[in-house]
Amino acid sequence: MKNNFLIVILLLLCTLATTKANVTDLIRNDKEYFSSFKKNEQPKDKKFIALTKNSEAAGDSFYVIYKENYRGEGFYFKVVLDKNEKPIATYYANDGDKKISDSTIKNLKSLLSGPDKALETVSETPTQCVTKCHRANGCYDKPTSTGVLLCSLECGIQCA
Repeated sequence: MKNNFLIVILLLLCTLATTKANVTDLIRNDKEYFSSFKKNEQPKDKKFIALTKNSEAAGDSFYVIYKENYRGEGFYFKVVLDKNEKPIATYYANDGDKKISDSTIKNLKSLLSGPDKALETVSETPTQCVTKCHRANGCYDKPTSTGVLLCSLECGIQCA
């Protein structure tokens, strides 16, 4: 009985190993994959540039999202959290060789501290855009403070 059991387990392991070896790695589309915040994952071959840093301590976790501003300039935004899930640093990375505008960088820097003044507007102010986004996404109805923060940051990035 023991021999039959061991043979079945060995065959299952061989089948699993063969199946795993035959599966080809798919190249993921980072823009699509990071269209919502991903915890402790970041795109390969992207160099993140510091926007704000409140502490020199290493963060316990981070979140990354890909967004495009109203000009169509794409970028990755990263927020680092401490052990109490408070943001301690933010970073951005350009999408490929394309640079994002200085006004977008200034708006991204002010996400955690709040905007001092509207830097550039299209049809509505950034504050109106963020408020509308908060309502549409139900940011303040999220079950955790981290969920509220990430939802709010996503709205801020969208309106940057």
